[in-house]
Amino acid sequence: MINQIYHNYSYWEDWRFGFYDQISGQKRDEKLNSCINFFNDINLVKEFMHRIVVEWKYSCEVNFSNPSMNKIAYLGQASCALYDEIPCLVTMEAWNLLAKEVQDYSNEIAQTQINYWFLNYKPNQLCIEFI
Repeated sequence: MINQIYHNYSYWEDWRFGFYDQISGQKRDEKLNSCINFFNDINLVKEFMHRIVVEWKYSCEVNFSNPSMNKIAYLGQASCALYDEIPCLVTMEAWNLLAKEVQDYSNEIAQTQINYWFLNYKPNQLCIEFI
């Protein structure tokens, strides 16, 4: 168990990839379809979830150290943002359209990657920000 870590949002990688964006209309429909296609490709899910835990230092520290965060859901949403700048709200909507088998393997991959992050996490003592 690690203590909860806070970073100013300007350091977070997720918002740079549209994680919190609000979209509608045709763009929303396109991102919804892209998200469904993403989750239906187990190799993409593995690749992008792993990239999150390796490449997104600040977002992972903030979200994985938060004891009240649904870490599996966050990792799935973050991987969609990295994959195609799909906002988290669109990912949540797409999730309900996926087959249970797809949800199950995606959750298993996410848990494996979260475990990987915790096993390999090395806090950087010089990473304290005073903003």
